[in-house]
Amino acid sequence: MMKLAEEKLGEIESGRIITKVKAVEDIAADSYADDRAMTVYLIVVIGLLLAISALGIFGLASFNVSTRTKQIGTRRAVGARKIDIVRYFMVENWLVTTAGVLTGCVLALLLGFWLSTTFELPRLKLYYLVAGVGVLWTVGLAAAWVPARRAAQVSPAVATRTV
Repeated sequence: MMKLAEEKLGEIESGRIITKVKAVEDIAADSYADDRAMTVYLIVVIGLLLAISALGIFGLASFNVSTRTKQIGTRRAVGARKIDIVRYFMVENWLVTTAGVLTGCVLALLLGFWLSTTFELPRLKLYYLVAGVGVLWTVGLAAAWVPARRAAQVSPAVATRTV
């Protein structure tokens, strides 16, 4: 079809030079190539930031478990079940994650408001914020799961060894 259009345009005006006939889809693909590259780049950066956050939470939870081994053993010795220990560390991690998420939400809303008023940019849609909160809570709880399970495996005998 493009060859036919090129021939017809040549017949209408013989002095016209037509080069590089492209379909609209090809022109659109070329126009949005940079935007697609930026999208992939941002997705990779977000993934790396989530992984770093998960590693930080994992490290903090592991540190808490290792420094409180005696306390965990004492709780187990006085009757705490393994699920109680897991629940304790998961709730503690959830509280820390919630404090961070709420602080981040407030800062994101303030920064979004400042950007929208200063540079006349569109405001941040709240469903992005809600989705971010959900993802961060999930990542936070998943990262704390292994250290919490490790804490539940502490034997009650550990508390009596160092007393």
